[in-house]
Amino acid sequence: MSGNSWRKTALVMSVLAVCGMCGCENRSSSDEDRTDYIYGDSIEENHGGGPLGIRLGVPDSCDLTFDTGHSKLSEISLVDDDIQVANVDRAYTVSFDRMRMDTSRIQDMVESVFDKDQGIYCRDDGDENMTKEEIQKEIDLIEVYRQQALEERQQDVAEIYESDIAETKNRMKEAPDSYTPVREYTTNKIYIGQHDGEQYSLWISGDDTADASGRVSIVYEPAGDQEQKYLADVENAVMTETAGENYFGGDIDDQENKCGIDENTAEHEAQAFLDRMGISGMAKCGSQAVVRSWLDSGFEIIKAEKNGYMFEFGIQIGGVDTAYIDPTGVDNLKNKNGYVMYEGDWISVCVDDSGVFNVRATLSTDTDSFVREKVDLLSWEDMVNKADESIAEYYEKYPTAYSEVRFNNVEFMYVPCIQDGENLVYIPVWVLTQSENNDISDEHGAYDNIVQLVYINAVDGSCVDIIETAKCLETWYGTDPETGAGTKTISK
Repeated sequence: MSGNSWRKTALVMSVLAVCGMCGCENRSSSDEDRTDYIYGDSIEENHGGGPLGIRLGVPDSCDLTFDTGHSKLSEISLVDDDIQVANVDRAYTVSFDRMRMDTSRIQDMVESVFDKDQGIYCRDDGDENMTKEEIQKEIDLIEVYRQQALEERQQDVAEIYESDIAETKNRMKEAPDSYTPVREYTTNKIYIGQHDGEQYSLWISGDDTADASGRVSIVYEPAGDQEQKYLADVENAVMTETAGENYFGGDIDDQENKCGIDENTAEHEAQAFLDRMGISGMAKCGSQAVVRSWLDSGFEIIKAEKNGYMFEFGIQIGGVDTAYIDPTGVDNLKNKNGYVMYEGDWISVCVDDSGVFNVRATLSTDTDSFVREKVDLLSWEDMVNKADESIAEYYEKYPTAYSEVRFNNVEFMYVPCIQDGENLVYIPVWVLTQSENNDISDEHGAYDNIVQLVYINAVDGSCVDIIETAKCLETWYGTDPETGAGTKTISK
């Protein structure tokens, strides 16, 4: 969507906070609370053996130093006082395909969330395709900010808003009067429909041809007069925001959740919603209360209350999470030719007394394509011995600007990799990370600022080539060294 200056000046704070969500590496639920899945199905019981961590001899903590080899690093170490291993007995490799979207699948998704007999409408994504009604709401909101600037005698700011209003009014001339009835189901559209008497929108972006695959984004949210009803309850409020309690930033710990349904019932509603959309193979990896806040024109919170629940879902393989990690702060995963983009599968679902009212998802993996094979893993000691050589070789191939690498977290997880040059496979790995400034937040919620990242293959002790994998996953964003123009690398 196009970026208007009024959004940059007036809404920068609110946009970051709206429905904040966490990636599944930031879990609020304990291991005991989690449900174990093999791509959606419960794990078989009584299959013999013992917990994986015990059989592999994994210690509770570690303080290790690895050989630096020819990496030019002065130190490579790992210190972690709480090594994370899920309470499972088996490990697998799982071949898979990338998510593919076609018109039939999109139609099923759209019709699953709306009451079809009430009509389903759509418009193309992008501000340039907004309806007259949407544009008028935008103008009304900018006018609120302009009036606030005048009251605070910020004439220069008010003039910027006035210019934005004029620009927005120009868009009104060519804008359609309303959404149009759906004629063809494709991605990169906003769909509008009714559910239980309320209007909602569903935005789906990504590839929608049989030959294309990759990352699909989904946003489901209120699109009717729901916000106006909330605003009417609080004097001087001009907008509302919803965020997970962990990312709200205000003091609301002592409040009771006003939601009339309990958390367990809400979770069942969230899972049923995903089932209707045909999204399978996801397991809950966190939950928290939803906080709704009312803001005035100066973006000050007038009121805030807990009302509802937010559930986070990610892919699990045999009860073990697949990694959902932000690599953008890892300097050796970018160079003059490009960088590795955020990758993974996650879903956040918000539920209150009205039912599911907000869903945000990023889907990359077709869980229906999973084919698993049981594998034996190296013991912790054997893995460490193999890693003593492979980590140095990895940093020799992909040098870091750091003079020393000090990993401070290690966790047993699954990550995608490439086998035989083209096949996509999830493999069990030891994820080694060095994190700094752990209070950073983004649109998915709070997360660790990871500055060093290595995946040690738990089967043979080698390092996964993250960059080459990203190129096959289409998550390597290549740049032209001469022009700086970017393009996504697509595997053939």
